[in-house]
Amino acid sequence: MNSLNQNSIIVISWDGITKPLDHILFDAIPDFKIFIIDYSGINHEADLITTKYDFYLSKKSECKGDLINNVYQYLYINQITDYTFIGLLDDDLYISTNDLNKLLFIASLEKLDVFQASLTHDSYYHHRQFVYKPGYLIQETNWVEIMAPFYSQAVFNAAGPYLTKSISGTGTDAYLIPTIQQLIGKTRTAVIHGVSMKHCRPIRTGNRTFSNNKTCMQEIHEMQVFCKNLYRNALESKDLNNNFIKSVLNREFINGIPLKHKLARIIPMFKNIYKLLVDASYR
Repeated sequence: MNSLNQNSIIVISWDGITKPLDHILFDAIPDFKIFIIDYSGINHEADLITTKYDFYLSKKSECKGDLINNVYQYLYINQITDYTFIGLLDDDLYISTNDLNKLLFIASLEKLDVFQASLTHDSYYHHRQFVYKPGYLIQETNWVEIMAPFYSQAVFNAAGPYLTKSISGTGTDAYLIPTIQQLIGKTRTAVIHGVSMKHCRPIRTGNRTFSNNKTCMQEIHEMQVFCKNLYRNALESKDLNNNFIKSVLNREFINGIPLKHKLARIIPMFKNIYKLLVDASYR
């Protein structure tokens, strides 16, 4: 076991109805602590008699942002702070304990602050930058997706007081976490292509209206505005990272991909084609 990660926590969502953790292949002893959150709000701990876990919480959770806040509140109230990383997995991701061990190992070696495993090509996904890319162990990115993010203790703890601002969790991933990272100087973020997982269910967040009477897109926009103000108010103008403002805080998320972003991909596309041709010439 890698002793660096034995105190890391991986939170696994459960509906309290289906067989618990049936999407996780236990092919190795977990080098982390397992936190099961039953988002039904009904206590089903008696059904976990044959399941090994370290923490259990049953609390009604409306969507991923709500669930993450419930996890944070549990850790805060119980003064659980001695962990290296915390991962927050949806209940429709296929992955193994061996892969999760490897994921934490790579993150430790690469000194990452925020990361996720890449998605298999047959996954349901919205953002292609998170899909598996052969030939890479890790690839730096501006943010990771809310379905399976991993945060260092410092990042999660600093973001905790603001997690109530998004029920869906969209906006938390793309704006809040990167802003917190900038403010506390923990900015190493990557997709780990050395480990892949499959997202098995279609995305269901987009068309919902939540209990705060806001849609997913409204929550994203409001989080963007909040994070712009948080970032600018926390730092003097001379300390602002203009590249961060341009590439993260000013990036709009709408239904579909804006034309300017599609056009911006043309040059990298030709560079990648050239690289593939060069690589093939050496075989």
